[in-house]
This record gives sequence, structure tokens and C-alpha cells, in this order.
Amino acid sequence: MSLSEVSPKAIRMIRSFYIVTMGCQMNEYDSDYLAQSLLGKGIFISPSPNEADLIIINTCSVREKPEQKAVSQIGRMLSIKKRRPSIIVGAVGCVAQDKGTELMERFPGLDFVLGPRELHRIVGVIEELEKDRKRIVATDLKGRCRNPVVQPEYFSGRISGYISIMEGCNNFCSYCIVPFVRGREVSKPVPDIKREVEFLAAQNVRDITLLGQNVNSYSYYDGQGIVTLSSLLRSLDEIEDVWRLRFTTSHPRDLTDELIDCFGSVGKLCPHIHLPFQAGSNRILALMGRGYTREY
Repeated sequence: MSLSEVSPKAIRMIRSFYIVTMGCQMNEYDSDYLAQSLLGKGIFISPSPNEADLIIINTCSVREKPEQKAVSQIGRMLSIKKRRPSIIVGAVGCVAQDKGTELMERFPGLDFVLGPRELHRIVGVIEELEKDRKRIVATDLKGRCRNPVVQPEYFSGRISGYISIMEGCNNFCSYCIVPFVRGREVSKPVPDIKREVEFLAAQNVRDITLLGQNVNSYSYYDGQGIVTLSSLLRSLDEIEDVWRLRFTTSHPRDLTDELIDCFGSVGKLCPHIHLPFQAGSNRILALMGRGYTREY
């Protein structure tokens, strides 16, 4: 975590927050993580950014247009700060990771920037800003999956929910920014995943989607052997209060016969798979660095 110059205004104690979420299901999961972390600190959700003491923009950069929208959204939220200089405004997510220092230079009113692997620091960052209002940039991509945060009743009223089981990607397709903004592949321990599933199920969430930038490359050593996505699905299938299981997004290169078999043998696994072929031309697939052919 690096600190830059001190902002001129002193900060009051933060009582409420508002999160703007852009992009994929992983960002939705990350925003839920941030919200639960802040609720655990005693900060409440504001119904509107105009009333919040803390505004967080969770950004997406998988394509150029979402990145442009994220930058525009930061500008809109900072316009609120012009009217209320004491509030804190921060950017997190993939654009924050890719353009961290650049965002701070472009938007002098921005108080902090956190990359996806730094979200576990959110409470500490807010506490630092409450003390002396130093602008903060944190974009380290090292480390394992963060520990789950469980806030009682947070998911009440929802029927479906997301759980991140792995982060990052090792494929480095020629057109893709994901390995550079989400880091290398790391898989979440099975006990942490089960804890999150049971936590959601206890709040009547019945339809659960397992997330990962390359979800079917999930791999975790549990002391006895390697747990793959297929064996994880079979394990989660035994949790009684879960009715449906899904997973996204899959890479064709990592689709195994064992995983395909799960669609016929794991009772709660929905008959649906997101498998982006990307192209039907072997020449184009090679240029994209996809690692498979149309025949495969």
C-alpha cells in the first residue's frame, strides 16, 4: 500500500456508504464482500450516493466501453464531492488495478484506489482516511484468495447468490487484460467455500453460482489430494439446503470428461454451461492464444 499527498480537508467519522457496481458477476460478489466488511465496522448502507459519507465505484475494464463508463461514473460521483467536500470517494476493481496512479492524477478528488486483490484492506483504508485523509493507492496482485466475510441477514430476500472459488488467469490470451488486472490463478480452500455456501443457504439462498475468471481450472490440495471443480461440485451437492448449482466462466481448454460427467451425475447442477469458443477458425484461435482448435 502506498500513500500519496495529504488531502486538504479533514474527514468526519464515516456513518454510511454507497457502492456503484459495474461489470461482471465477480464484481457483484466483490461489492457484496465490501458491503459486508463495512457493515461489520458499523457503517450502514445509504439509499443514495447523495446522502453517503463514503462512495465506492467498483469498476470493470474487460472491454473498452465498460472502462469508459467507469471513468465517467467516477467523474459523476466526484461531482457530489464538490458539493460535500468531507465525503470519501474511492475506485476499486479492474480499472483501479490497471490505471491506479493515473486515476489519482486525473481525479484529484479521488481518495483511494484498490485493486481486486486488495479489497480485504477496505476497513483499514477507511480507518486511515478517517485519521489523516492521505490518498491511498493499493494495487498488489500477490496473495491468496481473501477469507470470506459473513454478515448475518445480509442476503435475506435473495434466492440466488455468487461465491468466488478462484481468482485470476494463467492463460494470457493475446487480446485479454484479465491476467494483468486479476493476477495469476489462486484457488480458495474447500472449507472456506463450504462455509460460504452454508452461510448463504442459512439465509434461504437456494441457487448458487460458483465464480472464477477460469472457473474450471479450480485446483486445491486438501492434504490428501487435489480437489478439482468436478469433485468440489460433488461435495457441494451434499449440502441439503442448496437446490441448484451453477458455475461460470469456463475455458474450453480446461473442460474435462470428468467435469462433463457431472452434468449427468450431480443432481443439483443445472444443465447449463458457459463455454466461450471465441472463434471457429483455427488461425484466429492461434492468434488469440486460446490453446485449442475447433476440432478439439
